[in-house]
Amino acid sequence: NVLVEKSFTANAGQAREALAVAEETGMLCTEAIWTRYMPSRKLINEVIESGEIGEVKAASANLCYPVSGKARMTDPACAGGALLDVGVYPLNFLDMAVGADHGRTLDHFDTSMVPAETGVDAQNSTTLYYSDGTMAVSTSSMLVSSDRGGYVWGTEGYLVVTNINNPESIDIYDNAHKPVRSIAVPPQLTGYEYEVADAANALLDGKIECEAMPHADTIRIMELMDAIRDRWGLKFPFES
Repeated sequence: NVLVEKSFTANAGQAREALAVAEETGMLCTEAIWTRYMPSRKLINEVIESGEIGEVKAASANLCYPVSGKARMTDPACAGGALLDVGVYPLNFLDMAVGADHGRTLDHFDTSMVPAETGVDAQNSTTLYYSDGTMAVSTSSMLVSSDRGGYVWGTEGYLVVTNINNPESIDIYDNAHKPVRSIAVPPQLTGYEYEVADAANALLDGKIECEAMPHADTIRIMELMDAIRDRWGLKFPFES
């Protein structure tokens, strides 16, 4: 049984291989992207589903850390680059806040990146266009620090999530930019307890995946990141 740190694998093909073994053996294999398991996910979705900020039309999320000095981050043989290491967080945030959690399907995307000397992405931006016309922008970088914010804009107001990597607060504003209310995120031990508990409960129930991050969602996010890298022309040495 395995709880696998994000990104689950380097590409969707590897993910399918790993999950096929889980299917064959009946063993648990699930992705440990902790924001999928945290209480903040439900709190954010409740605000959006309530209509408090109106009809959602656009969103944005970013996560940037100056970590290019770490050798693995720029090494193509280690699947380096900002996308797989930090970019997975804004992509997952947007998937939860405006995408699949709310029944939207991705129609197409535009993307660009600035390469490091080794060819991996040093920083990148991807605009997601959903089938209902909603837009969402994901930005990640290993060169600079960012505010790590998540923003969801609706017709009646908007919400701001402080630190999408480990949400600290959820603040709601009206269309005049006046604060409406602030939602406190429950205190936690380390933040890892939620994914560990979910995995443990899945094991006790004889499941091979966790409801908060089922295999289909892992594959879908990996396929999106594959498609983004393909658009950039970025392949790792171990990929054919």
